[in-house]
Amino acid sequence: MADRHAIAHVAIPSLQFLSLNGHESLSNLYEFEVELVSMDNFIDVRKMLGTQLTVELESFMSTPRYLTGRVRKFELVGSDQDGSEYLIYKAHVVPPLWYLTQGKDYKIFQEKKIEDIIKEILDKFEIKYEFKLSGSYRNWEYVVQYNESPFNFISRLMEHEGMYYWFKHDKNESTMVISDDASSHEEYPSYETLNYLSSGFKVFDSREVITSWRHNAVVTPSKYTVVDFDFRKPSTALDTEKENQLDGDDSIEVYEWQGGYQELSDGDNYTKLRLEELKVPQEIVEADSNIRGICPGYKFTLANHPRPSENQDYVVVQAHYMVQVNGYSTNSGREDFFSTSFYSLPASIQFRAARRTPEPKTHGPQTATVVGPSGEVIYTDKYGRVKVQFHWDRDGKKDENSSCWVRVSSPWASTGFGGLQIPRIGDEVVIDFIGGNPDRPLIIGRVYNEDNQPLVNLPNDSHTSGFRTRTIQGGSDNQNFLLFRDKQGDELVDVQAEKDMKIFVKNDFYLTVGNCG
Repeated sequence: MADRHAIAHVAIPSLQFLSLNGHESLSNLYEFEVELVSMDNFIDVRKMLGTQLTVELESFMSTPRYLTGRVRKFELVGSDQDGSEYLIYKAHVVPPLWYLTQGKDYKIFQEKKIEDIIKEILDKFEIKYEFKLSGSYRNWEYVVQYNESPFNFISRLMEHEGMYYWFKHDKNESTMVISDDASSHEEYPSYETLNYLSSGFKVFDSREVITSWRHNAVVTPSKYTVVDFDFRKPSTALDTEKENQLDGDDSIEVYEWQGGYQELSDGDNYTKLRLEELKVPQEIVEADSNIRGICPGYKFTLANHPRPSENQDYVVVQAHYMVQVNGYSTNSGREDFFSTSFYSLPASIQFRAARRTPEPKTHGPQTATVVGPSGEVIYTDKYGRVKVQFHWDRDGKKDENSSCWVRVSSPWASTGFGGLQIPRIGDEVVIDFIGGNPDRPLIIGRVYNEDNQPLVNLPNDSHTSGFRTRTIQGGSDNQNFLLFRDKQGDELVDVQAEKDMKIFVKNDFYLTVGNCG
């Protein structure tokens, strides 16, 4: 690396590294602000967008360290203050995964495990990744990406399931590593043990050490309770709770309704994950160093701390880098500089990402079209549920695979009695969502439209109300109906049975006709 401890590999070779200020952490997108200098006055800032930029850092303990990504923003900052002819540019460098934050979509996923959904989305956008999963995951019957970016969608799914990620950097690209267990964390080569700067220790540029160490302890909730409901098992309690009593803790409880599960075993697992999530802030360590090998997702052993209990294994959860090289002119006044401030977690504590990604909510009812297999008129199950095609669903084929089974609200629903009318294929229905959750649709009504006109001619027959059915596979004349005409002086109750009529009276039957003439 010649005589500089940091250089940049850039699409435009005349640009040279000046400084880096950036951060990366577990389950977050990193961003590095990289200052570059050049004497070229004709650099088109637009040509740098989307290009690869890699910063190579000299290491005294191993091979060079790399920080790499794509340029999402490139700007001309101005001239160097040393009076030289150098112009300063600033590149904002992010992982390729950042591009998944820029769009929004609506998409339905059915009968898939979370890792398969993540794989499908990352493959679509050609993101390089690897799984380091030790857990087994349930099949999701139905989950919707609803007016949200692909990044937000997979982020909230990973947070829900207890997955988290970090990035591995090399000279050419970064790789997203998706994990769910502390056993997946490895030591960064040649940085397995990191030394604390003890009293009287003299710092040399060639020695990488931790210069400050602040071990925090905070109070967090110690009890987590999750509740949900499955209409297929209405008498089964799906309540589950877990508790982790700590010294000095006040037994604060977090109570969550709609935990996102239908099996009690899944609820038990989610409660465990939620409690692990709450434990993460309990013993976070803040530290400062000049160590090049501090990387989120990697672990290390602390040595030489005067308090023996501190000398244990830790996992880096967040790092902030500041790098600068001396200037390119004799009057620059800049000096070589490298610092890393970071947060770490005792390796005995399992990291879980906080569930900070907002879950999408629906805002009021919407309509959809009832669908089913080709050639069918009614397609339902034992609960009277139907399938629908949402108007926003551009992937659905308007068939029996377009959605999950959707429950239908009835005017009266009790045990073996009530009111029933199954929406037919082609009907437009009104859908709302339980708790505003797009994964839990419910049909609350039906509406007419241009293709499906009312049962009487409106507005001329607006005085008529009632019920009219249609024979399956029959024509417009094949119908049963019960109509009430409320036109003054011309009132009428009109009844038709398309074939047979059966009336069963268990006791008396009275019929009075006022005008037999």
